[in-house]
Amino acid sequence: MSLQRFKNLKETKIGKLSYLKYGLGEIVLVVIGILIAVQINNLNEEYKEKKVKNDFLINLKEEIILDTLLLSNKIVEFEKVNESISKGILLLNKKKHSDLETSIFEKAISRIMVLTPLNKNTNKNNSKISNGIIEDVNLNNLIMEYYEKINYHNEVMRKFGETLQLIYINQISPYIKINSQNREYSLELLKDNYAFNNAFYISLGYREQSIKWLKVQKNLALEILKNL
Repeated sequence: MSLQRFKNLKETKIGKLSYLKYGLGEIVLVVIGILIAVQINNLNEEYKEKKVKNDFLINLKEEIILDTLLLSNKIVEFEKVNESISKGILLLNKKKHSDLETSIFEKAISRIMVLTPLNKNTNKNNSKISNGIIEDVNLNNLIMEYYEKINYHNEVMRKFGETLQLIYINQISPYIKINSQNREYSLELLKDNYAFNNAFYISLGYREQSIKWLKVQKNLALEILKNL
């Protein structure tokens, strides 16, 4: 083999090797670029996921804080109604009422039907919670228990309210007529009327139980806030 041919062959091999190295370098750069893009995309997805979870927890906290305020107001409302009902029960034992007592007694009668739970939608977060948006198992269980109790208590309280409406129609309305023009009822007859008297006690009892449930809900809400 001549020296020139050897040189040409060597240069060809070197050229092919350089081209191969260049090609491999291009492939490596492409692979690195893809890996970087994938990593950036993963980081973006993680950021989005964290933001969704963080926003959910912030909104949940605001919702629970509002719940505690509404529950507190509802408890106070029911306690005031029961205070009024209790005064009405005491006044049933009197043969005659003063103008003030008449006003208190009739107010008690008008409030016998007052029993409505909080109107809260507990289903709006179910899918997110079931998909594991809350990583803390204890917090997740507390929230599920909170929603379950709200649903159960509210359902029973609605039935209480419906029952009180029927009681008012059947056990109050037939024996007392009150309007802006006059009053038609006899304290003497009402005092010995078992159905009329019983309406007061049933109303009082339903509301006392409802207050207990509202306090359970409030305590759970406060426990959730501690863990948020």
